[in-house]
Amino acid sequence: MKITNVFTGDSKGQADLLIAASFEHPKQPSFNLSLIDGEASEISKQAFSSGRFLGSEGSVFSSFNTGLKLAKEFVLIGLGKNEKWGRENLRKSISSVVCIAKSRRAKTVRILAESFLAAPIQLDLLSEILPEILKLSRYQFDKYLTPKKEDEKTELSSIEILYSKKAKKPALDKALHRAHVISDAVCFTRTLINEPANQMPPREMARHAKEIAQKGNLHCEVLGVSEMKKLKMGGIIGVSQGSKEAPHLIILEYGSQYKNHGTLCLIGKGVCFDTGGISIKPSANMEKMKYDMSGAAVVLGTLKAVSELKPALHIVGIAPCVENMPDGGAQRPGDIVKMHNGKSVEVINTDAEGRLILADALAYSERFKPTAIIDLATLTGACTVALSDKAIGLLGTDQNLIESVQKAGEKVGERCWQLPLWDEYFDQIKGHHSDILNVGTGGGGGTITAAMFLKQFVPIKRWAHLDIASTAWTDSNKPYRSRGATGIGVRLLLELIRNWK
Repeated sequence: MKITNVFTGDSKGQADLLIAASFEHPKQPSFNLSLIDGEASEISKQAFSSGRFLGSEGSVFSSFNTGLKLAKEFVLIGLGKNEKWGRENLRKSISSVVCIAKSRRAKTVRILAESFLAAPIQLDLLSEILPEILKLSRYQFDKYLTPKKEDEKTELSSIEILYSKKAKKPALDKALHRAHVISDAVCFTRTLINEPANQMPPREMARHAKEIAQKGNLHCEVLGVSEMKKLKMGGIIGVSQGSKEAPHLIILEYGSQYKNHGTLCLIGKGVCFDTGGISIKPSANMEKMKYDMSGAAVVLGTLKAVSELKPALHIVGIAPCVENMPDGGAQRPGDIVKMHNGKSVEVINTDAEGRLILADALAYSERFKPTAIIDLATLTGACTVALSDKAIGLLGTDQNLIESVQKAGEKVGERCWQLPLWDEYFDQIKGHHSDILNVGTGGGGGTITAAMFLKQFVPIKRWAHLDIASTAWTDSNKPYRSRGATGIGVRLLLELIRNWK
């Protein structure tokens, strides 16, 4: 689907749809529609005066009229009350544009961008959000579906975003480029996660990382079993030993010339399929456990975007990728393993495997001398119990970093909620025959004790942990997030990097 910026008077021919938006009972329209299509303007006035359209949130009015200049059909969508307007309302409204186009089998669409403008949404913000959400809303993972001929004929192929001020073209084109890069990275991440585990084992994740590095001029290194054994990464080795698929530790590095600006390490859990191991999971919903590598996928997607956006920051992405399988060589409950930083861990539950591979990756990050570390992981079911699918669980050791993550999340609609990481929680994971247990005893606080486990392997004080277990996957279609992988975390990290201090 092609998305372009077009300016008043430059549009040629008729599109299938012309879409404009309006707030509820507007004192005056946010943009003079008559400047681009007099007939559409008249239709809009009549719709309001007759009471057929009032601009209430989610409402839709449409009209076919032979007098329309820019499209065969004109559609008005309601934005609701002006005073409630904000970023997430904007995203949901833009997402509805794609739904309307699909329902009408439209191939070409024109959107009157400035009809969405109202405080606090200004033109610079709108010009990024609008194309970004259009692309995210268009995404569907249909690779394995047999295509239907009628769908090919009615595929949404192009969207023109109409603006009135041609003088703003450089800034608007820059915003469009950024939106393309970010939405492409999110869609790439979603596809990695949505792929079935037989198509996306650790070696395939490594292949994608190498492709990202080659196209984006990044440094890529992939460690195999022999290297990890030399490094004494007992966590990664132990989790993977029940699978025929070998583990891979992926390292992607961008911007080494910016080391004097600081080094940010991004670390993502990459369990490409999780049976639970010997502590096997129930069969219900186990097919979704292909999404247990969402953290690793987010790291790859973020570095893909970083290679194009080129921030002045040294960024290292680390993704430990494994399968957790229960064959005769699998790790057992009660096994004790030595980790990369020398600490010993007793494996109480083999289904608490993500923290084991993350622990080795966190400890390994020390060689890059990071000034900050952020990890992402579908780590605990307890996070779903605590926060449902409404927020990412956020914990860490640096309040300034945590607040920066929260702020970035609020801006992009990927909200985070901080949970405590008090020292008292360590008592629940303190070992008897080992330094640490891989799950907490005494019950409760599962998300917190998992983060407390990770904390034992973090080499610096400036660290934040994002538990995305409840947000990385959705079982139903939602605005700009189709059923399956959400790609949550990519937009948050890119917003954080954009404003990095």
